[in-house]
Amino acid sequence: VSTQSTVSSGINAEYGVDINIAAYVVIVLGALLLLVSFFGFFGACTGKHSLLNVYLVMVGAVVALLVAVLIYGFVMRSRAEDMVAEYITDAFDSVNNATSSNATVDQFAVVNSIQTVVECCGTTGPSYWSWGGQVPASCCSNFTTSMATETCNEADAFTDGCMDSSEKLVKDALLALVILLLIIIIFLVACMVFACCSKKEYEQVA
Repeated sequence: VSTQSTVSSGINAEYGVDINIAAYVVIVLGALLLLVSFFGFFGACTGKHSLLNVYLVMVGAVVALLVAVLIYGFVMRSRAEDMVAEYITDAFDSVNNATSSNATVDQFAVVNSIQTVVECCGTTGPSYWSWGGQVPASCCSNFTTSMATETCNEADAFTDGCMDSSEKLVKDALLALVILLLIIIIFLVACMVFACCSKKEYEQVA
């Protein structure tokens, strides 16, 4: 099971939030932009004002939608970070409180995924695990999936805590998304300007 599906499915089940919807939105947005581009392309090639008008209206609608998404993202950013922090705390506490011998594979799944990908150990560091000098095997660099419920020495573990590292990862991902949306918005606005200029040129020729 991949890290993304393990973590996202856990958040979906616990908080009722479908993280995968972001992927669907990107796919729909890409298809919509492709459709819109055809109107602009054929309108510019044929000089038909009707196609250019449709193109301008559709691009304007997409830009408005992206701006709304951008604003919504800023408003919900803190909630998303709090949700991730709460989910990580619950997942790690369930394993730590169960002890290494009693914790199940399902309880270990999220913890192992986070610690392996982020290269961290415990929520605050290796000392988080109260297992007498032992930590989950995913805290160590030689971890494999066959070692799902095994342990390794605390001295060999990653030194960074998963809470700070995961929050930084989420913030970086949100920042990348914001930058991507801004680039798309600027590009679409530029396309609208060029379409308006092209329309005026055809009007002058006509």
